[in-house]
Amino acid sequence: MIVLIEKNSPLFDVKTAAEHFELNKSELDDCNGFACLLVNSRFFNVYNRGYVGSVFIYEGEDGRFYIGGYAVRHKHREVVEAISRVSDMYPEVFAHTRHLNAVLSLKKAGFDWYDRKKKLLRKQNFKEKTNVK
Repeated sequence: MIVLIEKNSPLFDVKTAAEHFELNKSELDDCNGFACLLVNSRFFNVYNRGYVGSVFIYEGEDGRFYIGGYAVRHKHREVVEAISRVSDMYPEVFAHTRHLNAVLSLKKAGFDWYDRKKKLLRKQNFKEKTNVK
């Protein structure tokens, strides 16, 4: 069982999150830096007997919510649980990634392909209403 610690918590370790962000910056295709990400997202550190990684949700320019994150190696189960729990906080969440490991984790957490060519996945946490008479 993982523990999520949100950025507003006094237990949030900004130093560890920033250090791991810098280690993974090129893989995240980041243009704005850690400080901007921290301010403009709902950001969590993930723990399970130590730091596992960080996961965040941000609103894209298109008005959609997107999930992103990074983690230490060999923590697939914890990553899937973190993605699932954080994405469940929103009715619909998208993920844009070029990484196979991320796709595997996202799919295991309930995401499906939305547009393969654009490398975009989506998770819907609501059931569409049907007109039943």
